[in-house]
Amino acid sequence: MPLKAQENPPIEELHNFFNNQKLLITYREGEVVYGTYYFIEVHYCPNGYYGLYGNTIKRTVLGNEQKSNWQEYGQWKILNQGGLNGIHYAATNGNQQFYPLYKLANGELFISEGITIVNQGRAICQ
Repeated sequence: MPLKAQENPPIEELHNFFNNQKLLITYREGEVVYGTYYFIEVHYCPNGYYGLYGNTIKRTVLGNEQKSNWQEYGQWKILNQGGLNGIHYAATNGNQQFYPLYKLANGELFISEGITIVNQGRAICQ
């Protein structure tokens, strides 16, 4: 049987990947020169809570940079939705989001083209 280029990992594997970890998620929206770059640090606590610390850098036509940052807190869990396993966020502000996850042939987790996930060690939790 040939190896799939990407597969949807089991819930337990995804839970073990995120649980008690600090991850850096990066991506870009827009053009290379004038796009917005996102740097998101997320702490996934074993009690199901997360803390997210985001920064953006947007380059303008005039060569300036606009920087912003934000924080978000809430609950995370790994679940199956629509037949796909992924991570579900429920922020304290009421926003909810689900991201299906895939495992590439090289073992790395994949959300979408252009999004990188880098493990940065243990989460800082209280």
